[in-house]
Amino acid sequence: MPGTNPHDHLASRAEVLWLKEPDPDPRSARYAAADKNRAYRDSPQPANARRPANWISALSGYEEFWRENGRTPRENTRDLATLPAEERRKGGWAGYQRKFEEKLCRYQIIRLDLSPAFEWDPQEHIWQKNFAAYRHHLELTGTPPYLNGADPAEFALARWFNRQLRQLQIGAQPKGRADQIAILLALRSTTGGSNHPC
Repeated sequence: MPGTNPHDHLASRAEVLWLKEPDPDPRSARYAAADKNRAYRDSPQPANARRPANWISALSGYEEFWRENGRTPRENTRDLATLPAEERRKGGWAGYQRKFEEKLCRYQIIRLDLSPAFEWDPQEHIWQKNFAAYRHHLELTGTPPYLNGADPAEFALARWFNRQLRQLQIGAQPKGRADQIAILLALRSTTGGSNHPC
């Protein structure tokens, strides 16, 4: 029954968004059907349904990994021996979606947009998450995060901000990010945190 699990809820939302506008690409209907009826995975499939069913199955596995681990599958790591093959495959699948976005049908794009696990630009997502966490800490405590060894999360935020300041000083910070760092600097001065070292 739709709506009984997160996947069904996402599939229903994606179908509603997809049906809002005419879509001349016949592939979208096949991907929507595969997403709606995941039973394709366990039963004989018509030839034109295999690829959509495999794609939906891969997306479902990617989202399941995210739900179970609290993070997305890694695509790479400095020590490849620590990256299990299954996780690398899931991460590689996501990288492939980003790389070949223009080849995806509209339903696939909508479904990826709705996925809580998938990000089109993971690095920008992480940067914005750190920005929000730093700002929240500043507004909540009235002081900037310190390089405090007793609190790993605070330590990581302080290091992140110091790296952003270094990039800002050497002119390596993109304008949008530089503007956001300026917001944090202004908040630091209004909360009395400007004299505190990170």
